[in-house]
Amino acid sequence: MCHLLLLMPVLALPVFWLLPWPLALSTYAVVTALSAWLYWLALRAMRRPVVTGREELIGSKGEVAEAGGRQLSVRVHGEVWNARSKDRIEKGDRVQVDGMDGLILRVSRIEDRPPQPTL
Repeated sequence: MCHLLLLMPVLALPVFWLLPWPLALSTYAVVTALSAWLYWLALRAMRRPVVTGREELIGSKGEVAEAGGRQLSVRVHGEVWNARSKDRIEKGDRVQVDGMDGLILRVSRIEDRPPQPTL
């Protein structure tokens, strides 16, 4: 479908053989303007941020629901995921998703406390 959008101005070229010059020119201008508008809509849609799927989870923040060694249950976006961490994490800690291995999240602990000023 995308390729047809790119070819619209080319596919409209035969109007110059089929119609009188002024009518063909106005028809071709409409087709070109329509294709430019569709290109703009397609580019705008491609620039939108990811809002679903695997890519959206990475960088998200969540809370540890259960902790048992390195194996964790983490609540992210209202869903409970199995997770692993290199950090020492306890139940109730805030975590950030760093990546995924299949359906297991790799997480790291987030420091909730602001840094103490040094005097």
